[in-house]
Amino acid sequence: METDQLKLSTKWQGDFVFEAAGQGGHTLRMDAHQGVGNDQGLLPMQALLGSLAGCVGMDVVMILRARMKDVRSIEIVTEGDKRRNPPKEFLALTVTFIVEGDIDADKVWHAIEVSGEKYCPVAHSLKADVAYKLVLNGKEAGAK
Repeated sequence: METDQLKLSTKWQGDFVFEAAGQGGHTLRMDAHQGVGNDQGLLPMQALLGSLAGCVGMDVVMILRARMKDVRSIEIVTEGDKRRNPPKEFLALTVTFIVEGDIDADKVWHAIEVSGEKYCPVAHSLKADVAYKLVLNGKEAGAK
């Protein structure tokens, strides 16, 4: 199996704040929840949800590239059900694509499914069950 290495440096900024910096210099600030931290960044579990949404979203745009002129907007809402007791990991995730535009739901579903089943490394790195939903032009177009 061939492998590639991805590296991220995460530095403590004081209190419960950590800042991750990637090889391109982009940063992500994380903090503990209000009451423990100072609400200066995303919770690490929120960052994980955002990583999943960004990964699947980029795949969908790539797969639909020729049809993106017909898409006005894409919003991805990612929700996670967590265990209440430590380690409080995600047990199930739902990724809802809210798409506006003149595009066939089957085309969007195909892109979502191909991403989730084949391409998105974030989805493949998670143990939780990941479900996908599609809302096209304000109407629910199914869940898988």
